[in-house]
Amino acid sequence: MATVESWAGNIQDIGPIYPFVGTEVILWVIGVALWIAWHIWQALNENREYREEAAKYTKGENLLKAIRGDRIT
Repeated sequence: MATVESWAGNIQDIGPIYPFVGTEVILWVIGVALWIAWHIWQALNENREYREEAAKYTKGENLLKAIRGDRIT
């Protein structure tokens, strides 16, 4: 990578001004894939946690405790 001493002139003569020129599309695809994977992981985790919390209220006593505002263990 060359050091730019003057911006005057043709930009094509200067060459690339940042590293990894040409990898933008690959990095974008990787970023989108990671973003989608994170959303899937997050949804699965939240659903698991919701099912665990909902299972606490399937017994009548725990439901009554929740209605009264008592702590459920």
